[in-house]
Amino acid sequence: MQNLIKKDNILSTLEEIKLEICQKFDFIFSDLSKLKVSSKADNTIVTEIDLFVSNLVKDKFIKKYPFLNFFSEEDQENFAFPMIILDPIDGTRELSQGINECAVSFGVYFSEDFSDKRNFSWIFNPFTGFVAKSEESIPPHQKILGDKLFAYVSNTEFNKGLHVSNDLITYLPKGSIAFKLGLLATGTGNFVISRKPKNIWDIMAGTHICYERGIYLYNNGQKVTSLNSIKVENDLVWASEEAWEKIKNSL
Repeated sequence: MQNLIKKDNILSTLEEIKLEICQKFDFIFSDLSKLKVSSKADNTIVTEIDLFVSNLVKDKFIKKYPFLNFFSEEDQENFAFPMIILDPIDGTRELSQGINECAVSFGVYFSEDFSDKRNFSWIFNPFTGFVAKSEESIPPHQKILGDKLFAYVSNTEFNKGLHVSNDLITYLPKGSIAFKLGLLATGTGNFVISRKPKNIWDIMAGTHICYERGIYLYNNGQKVTSLNSIKVENDLVWASEEAWEKIKNSL
């Protein structure tokens, strides 16, 4: 039974979820003061939209596919394959400020191996309607033209001066690692870099979608082809092999 989830059915359910998320956004962001924000034990913030999306995805999918485990940032029920891995809103800080650099990061995974064709990933920006998914048929990732490369980095790391543009690389700050990876996978920029550890719900979908495009995660210089731990240590770079060869000695 675990092999019987048709990806068309996943996409159909995601369309239902997307519609409900957009309706929630339309209501909240007609007046940002309506947004309920609270602090978690680790001093990070959570909004009512994070909780809404987490509960919505769980309700829609687990009722249909009860054999799937559910692992969300806001509902860390069971980290075991097969499972849904979800960040209901990656970029909560940007969301709370009405900044459109955030994304829902979702995936159904039967194993940690990115080459497992049963796996499915989806990234959705509710502000802009941007969608990236592992099943999407798009042209191969753009070849590097000229000598200048463009890299997405976090606003926090950029503001701390951890990334300084030079003759080879121009760094572009942007919120939400999931959103940055979605942009990279769909052909903008040449690589993404993070100096800080990431949780699997932040990066699983984006890393899988990038992998399908020939863009790989390098962790401390080593290519990663699977993820099976909740936290991934720092010094993370997502790049095509061509881009990696150009930048690996410059980071």
